Amino acid sequence: MKKKNRMAVIYGPMDMKIIDSEIDDPKPGQVQIEIKAALTCGTDVKIYKRGYPFLTPPFPTGHEYAGIVTAVGGGVDPELIGKKVVTSNGAGCQYCFYCKRDKDNLCEGMEEDYDEFVQMGGGFAQYINVSAAIVKANLMVIPDEVPFEQAAMVEPVSVALHGVNKAELRVGDTLCIIGAGPMGLLKTQIAKMRGARVIMLEKDPGRLAKAMELGADVGLDPGKYDDIVSVVRGLCNDGRGPDAVIEAVGQPATWELAIALVRKGGIVVEYGGCAKGTTITVDTVRLHYDEITIKGSYSATAYETETAGTLLSRGLIRAEDYISGVYSLEQTREALEAHMNGEGVKFLIRP
Repeated sequence: MKKKNRMAVIYGPMDMKIIDSEIDDPKPGQVQIEIKAALTCGTDVKIYKRGYPFLTPPFPTGHEYAGIVTAVGGGVDPELIGKKVVTSNGAGCQYCFYCKRDKDNLCEGMEEDYDEFVQMGGGFAQYINVSAAIVKANLMVIPDEVPFEQAAMVEPVSVALHGVNKAELRVGDTLCIIGAGPMGLLKTQIAKMRGARVIMLEKDPGRLAKAMELGADVGLDPGKYDDIVSVVRGLCNDGRGPDAVIEAVGQPATWELAIALVRKGGIVVEYGGCAKGTTITVDTVRLHYDEITIKGSYSATAYETETAGTLLSRGLIRAEDYISGVYSLEQTREALEAHMNGEGVKFLIRP
């Protein structure tokens, strides 16, 4: 039996409406969740501003959420009904070339059946049906004492963890992070858990102060220095530069800055997604003779999703440090625009 479902839908760039719709009963392998908390994300803002390459308008939006299971499809344990749960927004098929190599974040099933393996929308709503693949790999029951907004942080924490894992930090390493948005801040906290020293580069004074509050050891506004590369390198390893650099902005210029900052033999993680069609230039002599490793970072594995749930359940990362305001479902547009305009870190939407 269909339920009424009020939800946020994207019709085009900067065109979002709250509509009344209906949601079907969950199909085999699926669960239906009544959403109790959803969070804004930089990806939601990008989708709101310019759309999404794999989605044709109109499409629902929102992908960081937690709630209560209200119905299950065939083959799913009915004992889940009434449980507090959180999911990721994607899953691997577990049998393709990449899944077999522990790279389920690069699953080929996502290309073959995107809607089954990835759900980039539907979180800004009263209800959502979660695909069978995601239920199987990345649905977690959350303890009663964990608030819904805390659980809703699982997806961003898992993605931040994936980027830090790529940096291969060792205790005592120095990590430079470019960009103190939600991802840069989460990476700061996770890197500190790894025993790293963190240098944060951020132009916005409020975000820079937040990074220091969450554990960064040094905070620098790169706009205040004529040669930020020399400044950062001078703070690390007797002038050699940081052991690793994570770019968390998503601009070609800062991708290149990350490469310029890192020491010989260091690792650069290009996390921030740049616009389609953009390119960067790399000094081949430095890449070759300095043995720099440059990595991309996309999404998260099932293992990292599980680990994120553990970090949040233990309170090692707190949603209250990231949530800058609360909005109703009717105010989803206002929440996205507040995020877009840098009025806070993340915003909570309560359907």
